[in-house]
Amino acid sequence: MRHVLLLLPLVFTVAAGADTPLLGDLPLRGGFQLSAVSTAERPLELGTVLAGAPDAQPRWRLAQWGTRWNLLPAPETVSADGARTRRNEGKRVTVLPGGLSGEGVVLVVNGPAEYPDGPRKHGEPWPHLLVEQKITREERLTAWSALPFRVSFRVERCDGPPPGQADPGLHTAHITAFWTAHNVNPDSGGRGDMLWFGVPLFDARHPVPPGHQAEDGGQPLASHKFIYTVEGSRVHEGPVRIGEWRTVSCDILPLLREALEAAAAKGFMKDSRPGDLRLTSFNLGWEVPGSYDCEITLKGLGLDAAPAAP
Repeated sequence: MRHVLLLLPLVFTVAAGADTPLLGDLPLRGGFQLSAVSTAERPLELGTVLAGAPDAQPRWRLAQWGTRWNLLPAPETVSADGARTRRNEGKRVTVLPGGLSGEGVVLVVNGPAEYPDGPRKHGEPWPHLLVEQKITREERLTAWSALPFRVSFRVERCDGPPPGQADPGLHTAHITAFWTAHNVNPDSGGRGDMLWFGVPLFDARHPVPPGHQAEDGGQPLASHKFIYTVEGSRVHEGPVRIGEWRTVSCDILPLLREALEAAAAKGFMKDSRPGDLRLTSFNLGWEVPGSYDCEITLKGLGLDAAPAAP
């Protein structure tokens, strides 16, 4: 389930002049606004956590949808090197020095603690641990000639249930970079419609994460909008291995155009064109619909925009 925040490998080298950053506060000086555990709860944001500077406003949200273990009452610690951590029975988040533009952010989900009554059943929610940010630039997709995205990551561990105790159709742990793209053209019949677009990093079921094209569903609070995740083989050079650093670097602009075409072919976004759409949010982190104990370090994050020729 996705939550809305108001072929050859596509290895991409950032072109000169691609100097408009679309994500702010990558060092995470302002920390995060911590989400509620459900999008149905109010208030939706519970307060600031893991801030590095008391005068900085959070640009990011730390989403903990679907968890049994709210991070809000968890104690916050700071190590001698400045790493900031919150943890409880279900999860741990550590902001290392420099944050997403420095040594990284560590996201840990303890799946067994989230499923004390046995494996997740069809239709039940699952825990998310995501870093999210609204994208405030108002330009539509046709204003850009390229949208270079990059992130480095290392899956530190992903320990699943014993063989035979997981249903691959229901249970996994995976991490994908996701964007929302909305139709903001007041003259378009599809104004207000949106789609999910994703670049996969890791899936416990597969050496290389697969693509995915379907309506967002699986539980009552799903958005029921179209999800388009590209094939992992287009952005990864070989299998993703536990304990090894991997960098994904690609231009997402042509992939977004593909996503819109695929959505229309499936009956979604039929009244939308690339010139109607703009990027509205970004998120990255774990979804764990299975009893997996998993940890990842993320760093070197960036999303830039190169202007189209006048």
